[in-house]
Amino acid sequence: MLGEKRLFALIGLALGVLAAVLILSSSTQGRVDVLGVLAGLGVLYGSYLIARGKSSPLFGWAKSRTGAVINLLIGLATFFIPGGVGGTASILAIVSGVFGFLAA
Repeated sequence: MLGEKRLFALIGLALGVLAAVLILSSSTQGRVDVLGVLAGLGVLYGSYLIARGKSSPLFGWAKSRTGAVINLLIGLATFFIPGGVGGTASILAIVSGVFGFLAA
């Protein structure tokens, strides 16, 4: 059986991957938005850290909290910064970060 923390981590991973796909697809429509691509890749990396529950090689101070912080910060930045992706993708990234905190 899956423990509740593992289940939260898998839900956070699924929502984060979906958010990353939406951010990447919206940033490559028409001309390529480099900041949008970096945000999408950042959410994908944060989701990976949430699922693995390991410490990040860059920020080795916490287990899956690092992935949760990354997803929360990128989700909030793309939601509130004008010209960002906003909408559903940002909200999914924020919710993925919340599930990452629940999994930690």
